[in-house]
Amino acid sequence: MDAALLLNVEGVKKTILHGGTGELPNFITGSRVIFHFRTMKCDAERTMIDDSKQVGYPMHIIIGNMFKLEVWEILLTSMRVHEVAEFWCDSI
Repeated sequence: MDAALLLNVEGVKKTILHGGTGELPNFITGSRVIFHFRTMKCDAERTMIDDSKQVGYPMHIIIGNMFKLEVWEILLTSMRVHEVAEFWCDSI
């Protein structure tokens, strides 16, 4: 696993598990982002809270549309196409 990267956001660390392709996209307001995710507790068992693949379809958000967890925009706009990353976020 790569070393944790800091995203200049307090309480957020990123580890790239699989590098993406190309340059970092220019995510402008109105960009649609489609992605799969897993949310896990930071306990010893890494208990699964949510998994979009178990639900059967990916999540969609529009950049700049005030998504209920605004940290997701920060996380997603730090990623390249097809990148797989793990993020550690302090509780909000």
